[in-house]
Amino acid sequence: MSIPILVLVLILHISYAQDSCSKEALSKLKEIISEHYLWKEKVDGVEWGSLDEAITYLRSKGDRWTAITNIEEDRLWYSKAKMFGIGIRWDDEGTIKRVFKDSPAERSGLKEGDVILSINGVKDKNLWSQTIRSVPVGGIVNITVKRQESLKEFHIVKGEFSVPPVEEVRIILLDHKKIGYIALTNFTTPAVEEFRKALEFLNSQDVDALLLDLRDNGGGLISVAKSIADMFIRGKGVMFYLEGRNRVPDVYPFKDGEPLFKKPVLVFVNRWTASAAELLTVLLRVYDKAVIAGELTVGKYVGSNMYKLDDCGRVLRLVTFAMKLPSGDNITSDVGILPDCVIKAKNDEGLSMALDCLLNRIFEEPSLAQP
Repeated sequence: MSIPILVLVLILHISYAQDSCSKEALSKLKEIISEHYLWKEKVDGVEWGSLDEAITYLRSKGDRWTAITNIEEDRLWYSKAKMFGIGIRWDDEGTIKRVFKDSPAERSGLKEGDVILSINGVKDKNLWSQTIRSVPVGGIVNITVKRQESLKEFHIVKGEFSVPPVEEVRIILLDHKKIGYIALTNFTTPAVEEFRKALEFLNSQDVDALLLDLRDNGGGLISVAKSIADMFIRGKGVMFYLEGRNRVPDVYPFKDGEPLFKKPVLVFVNRWTASAAELLTVLLRVYDKAVIAGELTVGKYVGSNMYKLDDCGRVLRLVTFAMKLPSGDNITSDVGILPDCVIKAKNDEGLSMALDCLLNRIFEEPSLAQP
């Protein structure tokens, strides 16, 4: 058999395997949705011809969260706070605000302050994340940026990089007060120990209050949010619970004993704060009298479970439960959490306004101050 024929046979074999996986995955998706989907009434009687068609339909019915992902990428993210991509974060104007250490972007020479003009030829900022996700690991992501007055082209190999859960810890001296500052970026498994160490450091410095920055935090594991809440909150009974369809609620009780941190807390959020980050925000507001500053949050009061779709590595991340307080209310509506201090400014200006809110709401209103 000649080499060209071997190549043809290999291509046909791969094509057949992919087609087989697609059929298997679509059948499995329908079965899982029928059994576990929180909003099953939205899809009763509906048939889809492909996975893309199914997800598009769910989006049209208001489900922003159900998605098809890769099992290895999900495991890497939730267990180790690592992901596949290029390793940058940009703002609404397309300006790069963060280049992660040892990421493909850093190795290629991208810098904070570069203004992105296009990614793989796509100029619509709303499509950039999707464009990067569509590139396979090891593939090239072409980015055009403006740096000062020059245009620069970067050809970045998509790969693995780390996203530290605790991005920054410091002490801010303000009006004779020592304000501890922690920026928490995600709720992956490593976040628990990193956050504990940050709180222990702030305790050792005898801070007067904490500003917990959850801006751009899209959430993560509910168990991690609960472990962090336990560092602030103690009590008896049910703290919150998860309610799904045709299943016994998952109840999360308070812990006994003394909390790790006992000083006043302000939580700083924005329109990208979601899911487990919203859960922690609400728990701190309800049980710890925390003040909330920033913008309306995403309004993701639901959570997901992952289900294997096929032997090709795809999983369905399906909305299966709502997060609820003991009263039976969802932790928030789909509008999001309304802050006590509305702040739309970003960067240093926004942080300065959040600190003003902390001083005014916590130290100048005795009823909100904690012993």
